[in-house]
Amino acid sequence: MSNARRERTREKLGFDTEKTKKKEEKLRLKAQEEREKRELWRKSVEEKPLYKILIKGAIGFDIADALLGILELGGDIFSALIGLLYVILSITSVKSLRLTIAVLSVMLVDLVIGLIPAAGTIVDMVFCSNYINRSMIRGFVEDDPVIKRRVNIISAIGIFVIVGTSFALTKLILR
Repeated sequence: MSNARRERTREKLGFDTEKTKKKEEKLRLKAQEEREKRELWRKSVEEKPLYKILIKGAIGFDIADALLGILELGGDIFSALIGLLYVILSITSVKSLRLTIAVLSVMLVDLVIGLIPAAGTIVDMVFCSNYINRSMIRGFVEDDPVIKRRVNIISAIGIFVIVGTSFALTKLILR
């Protein structure tokens, strides 16, 4: 009894007890282990050929998309194919549902913009979906909190739009 009372008094006075030191050490080791696992995962993702191609080629893909946009559906088909590669990367390598939904949302926005005649081609030159997807995937892999917040926002908006569109289409079909 007196030992427990002494420990409580020491804790109240701010002295570390043996128990708290052990807990802190255990937490520190666990955090270090988590960091090491995260680093190994990051390196394994960065070594994948698809990751390297999509990260290095994002700006080139956007330029090709803009140039092919002059041909009515050429840029849209090219953009959708490259966008699908980003989706595949986020599903298979990064394995994040939120990131996949965000990448898919950006890809779909680019596709819808590209389908608008003339004006869509001009806007498509400014809206660089591959660069946006690249920065989201790269930031997610590098554990950037700002990018993760953006991914959360974009995926939430994407889910809202998908659910809303599905609801509206269901209403139209059931009329």
